[in-house]
Amino acid sequence: MYILVVFLPLLSAIISGLFGRKIGTKGAGVLTSSCMVISALVSCCIFYETVLNSSAAYIKLWRWFDSELFTAYFGLQFDSLTSVMLIVVTSVSAFVHIYSTGYMSGDPHIPRFMSYLSLFTFLMIVLVTSENYVQLFIGWEGVGLCSYLLINFWLTRIKANKAAMKAMLINRVGDIGLILAMIKILAEFGSLDFSTIYSIMSLNEWGEAYSNSVAVNKDSLTIICLLLFLGAVGKSAQLGLHTWLPDAMEGPTPVSALIHAATMVTAGVFLIIRSGPLFEGSPFALTVVTILGALTAFFAATTGVVQNDLKKVIAYSTCSQLGYMVMVCGLSNYSTSLFHLMNHAFFKALLFLSAGSVIHAVSDEQDMRKMGGLLKSVPFTYTMILIGSLSLMGFPYLTGFYSKDLILELTFDKYYVAFAYWLGSFSALLTAFYSMRLIYLTFMTDTNLKKETLTKVHESTWTITLPLLLLAFGSIFVGYLGKEVVISNVIPPMISNSVKVVPLVLSLFGALLGFVIYDRVIRVAFWEAAKNRRGVINLVRVNSIMNVRSKFSEERVERNFVSSSYNSRFYQRAWIMLYHIVYTFFNSAWQFNYVINHFIVSNVWKFGHLITYRIIDRGILEIIGPKGISKVLINLTQAISNYQSGMVFNYALIMIIFTTLFISGASIL
Repeated sequence: MYILVVFLPLLSAIISGLFGRKIGTKGAGVLTSSCMVISALVSCCIFYETVLNSSAAYIKLWRWFDSELFTAYFGLQFDSLTSVMLIVVTSVSAFVHIYSTGYMSGDPHIPRFMSYLSLFTFLMIVLVTSENYVQLFIGWEGVGLCSYLLINFWLTRIKANKAAMKAMLINRVGDIGLILAMIKILAEFGSLDFSTIYSIMSLNEWGEAYSNSVAVNKDSLTIICLLLFLGAVGKSAQLGLHTWLPDAMEGPTPVSALIHAATMVTAGVFLIIRSGPLFEGSPFALTVVTILGALTAFFAATTGVVQNDLKKVIAYSTCSQLGYMVMVCGLSNYSTSLFHLMNHAFFKALLFLSAGSVIHAVSDEQDMRKMGGLLKSVPFTYTMILIGSLSLMGFPYLTGFYSKDLILELTFDKYYVAFAYWLGSFSALLTAFYSMRLIYLTFMTDTNLKKETLTKVHESTWTITLPLLLLAFGSIFVGYLGKEVVISNVIPPMISNSVKVVPLVLSLFGALLGFVIYDRVIRVAFWEAAKNRRGVINLVRVNSIMNVRSKFSEERVERNFVSSSYNSRFYQRAWIMLYHIVYTFFNSAWQFNYVINHFIVSNVWKFGHLITYRIIDRGILEIIGPKGISKVLINLTQAISNYQSGMVFNYALIMIIFTTLFISGASIL
C-alpha cells in the first residue's frame, strides 16, 4: 500500500507518455485520473494508520550511496507530516486530472499533458516521502523540471517560453542554497538522514547543559538554516525570488491550480517544517524567516489589489498566503503552518479552477476589465468563486478561518517581531479587498464583453464542475474537520477577545470597502469631480483601470469646466497624478522586475560575458587547453618537418646520430 501510492502516478505517467497515441486522448485521461483517485484513497488509508492510529512507517528499499563513512538508503518515511502532505498532493492532483480532461478537450497533445501532470505528482510524492535530504533533492529538482515542462506546454507561445525559463532560472538560485546546505549538514552531522539529524539535535539540547562535546556549532547551524531558507525562498516564491510565480500563469489553468497553489510552491514550506529541529537551534534564522514571511504577505497583498489579470490576482494571493505560512514557521508553530498549507490547497485550487471555468466561458479572456455581467450566465461558477474567496478572506467557519486567524493570534505580542501581526492583519484587509474586487469586476458590474462572446457564455461540462463542487466542500469543511488532528498540540494564546476579532473585522471591512468603492465611489464621485478637459483625459484612464462607465456627457463636463476655478483643477490634477504614481508602483509589483533586471541580472551578465567567457573560457582555458596544445603540436611538427629536406647527407647524419645513441645506451646497460 505504501509503495503503491508512490509508483502508481509514475506508472500512469509512463503509459500516458509512451503509449498516448495507442490509448488515445480519452484513454489517457481515464487512466491518469483513475490512478490519481486510487492514490488519493490509499493516502486516506495511510493517514488513518499513521496519524489517527499513531503508527508511523519507515521502509528502506535499497542501499543507494555507499562511500566510506557516508551511506544513504532510498527509503520511504510515512509520519504525520508526510501523511497530511500526501492527502493534499494526491487529492488536489486527482481533481486537477479530472478537470483537465474537460478543460483541455480539443488540444491535440492531451496525453503528453496528462503524462506531465502525473510525473509531477510522482516527483512531489517522492519529495514528501523522502527520508533524507538526497532523496528530497531528487523530488525537489524533479518538480522544478515538470514545472518548466507544464508552463511551457504551449511551446509555440513566446510568453510561455520566457515564463518557463524564468521559473527555472530563479529556482536554480534557491537550489544552490539547498545544495550548499546539504554539504554543510554532511560536514557537521556526518549524515543526511532526517532521523539521524533529529537525534543529534535532541542530544545537542542535553549536551549544552551537561557536555560541550555533544553540542553542535551554533554559527554553522545558523549558516545551514539560512541556506535551507534560501532554497525555500526560491521554491515558495518569497520576497526577492518571487518574480517567477505571476509570470508562470502563462501555462494552462490546471497547471496553475496544481503547481502554483497546492503542491510545488508549498515544497519550500515543507522543507522548513521538515527541518524544524535545525531551525530551532538558530534563533537568528527564525527571526529572518518571520520577517521575510511577513514582508512577503504584505507585498503580495498590495500588488494583488491592482492586478487586472484574473489569474495573476489569484497568483499574488498565493504568494501572500505562502508568506503567512513562512511567517508562522519563524515563530516555531510548524503544525499551524502545515494546517494553513492544507487549508490553502483546497480553497486556492478552487479559485484557480473556477477562474479557468470563467476563462473557458468567455473565450479565453483573462482581463477582468473586459468581463462583467456574468452572474446570471454562470451562477454555479460564481458560487464556487464566492466560496473560495470567502474562505480566503477567513470568513467565520469556513476552512481559511481556522488557520489564518490562528496565525495572526500567534504572532500578536511577539516583542521585536510584533510588526508581523500588523503587517499580517493589514494584508488580511487587502486580501478581502481584492477578493471582492475580483468578484465585482467579473460578475457584478456592467458587462464589457463583446456581444458575440456574451451570447456564448455558458457553464462548463461535468468534468469541470464536479471537481469544483468537491473542492468547494473541502473549502467549507476541511478546516473544521482537520483542526483537532493537525493542530491538536497548539495551545491558543491567552489574548483578549478584542484582539481575536481584529482580523475578522478587518477582513469584513476590506470586503465592504472594495464593494463600496467599485460600486459607488468610482462610478459616481470620480466623474462628478471631472471639471476640465485634462481631467476628462485622466479620468478616462481611471475608467479603463477601474472598469467603470461615465454617467455624464462631455457637454456637462464642458459646462463644469467653464465654471470651475484654477485651484480646484490644480488639486484635482495633483490627486490624479498621485493616484497614478501609487497605482503604477503597485501594479508593477514594486518595480522588482526592473530592479532585478537592470541592477543585478545585467551586471551578472556583463561579468559572465567579460570575465568568465572572454577571459577564462576563451582566454586562459583555451590557451592552456585545446588552443594552446594544438599550437604547440603544430610548432613542434613544423620544427621536425624541417629535418625532412630531401637531401641524402641529412638523412645519413640523423641515422649516424641515433645509431650512436642506441649503441651508447646498450653499452651502458
